[in-house]
Amino acid sequence: MSFRPPLPLRVATPAGWAEAALADPAGLLSDHAHCEKKAALAALSLLNAFTGDPRSALLLAKLAEEELGHFRKVLEALQRFGWELRPDAGNRHAQGLLAASEADRMGRKGHEALLDRLLIAALIEARSCERLYLLEQAAGAHAELGNAEWLAFLFELERCEAGHALAYLSLAEDRFGAATRVRLDWWLDREAEVVTKLPWRAAVH
Repeated sequence: MSFRPPLPLRVATPAGWAEAALADPAGLLSDHAHCEKKAALAALSLLNAFTGDPRSALLLAKLAEEELGHFRKVLEALQRFGWELRPDAGNRHAQGLLAASEADRMGRKGHEALLDRLLIAALIEARSCERLYLLEQAAGAHAELGNAEWLAFLFELERCEAGHALAYLSLAEDRFGAATRVRLDWWLDREAEVVTKLPWRAAVH
């Protein structure tokens, strides 16, 4: 069965990308630890926009808890392999999406900025899911990451990222209705533009 990302991404990452990412597994794990940490913080920061909506607030709290759990597991993996957590080199994918949002924000209303935040989060999670799948396929032949325990963790991350993407899309649709799909269509083009310009490196993004 072929892989299908949780959102209809308009550019697929070439399978060869995973080999470049796995060339420095310590760097890959360090980068992903920082990504999980920032994902937890992003979910918590969005809680401020949903204080009057208990269902959505609980969903965001669960997302943050799950991301924090993954952060801990990646740190544990680094320790198990004897690798250090390197400084955060930044998420170029997220930076590109945020820059696109800023460039388009002139004259837009405040509540539309929230829609963008939710859709950016959904797209980051969807791209993570796609790339974790590619890593899972390539890691089996890798000296350090080819063990069953690590492959199972990659599958867990892939599955969770898919769920997170759909959760953020659901939050957006609950708040903004039909406008969500219209804006998502615009964002799918922007995400494709951003991701095609990213260099291949030992990072999910």
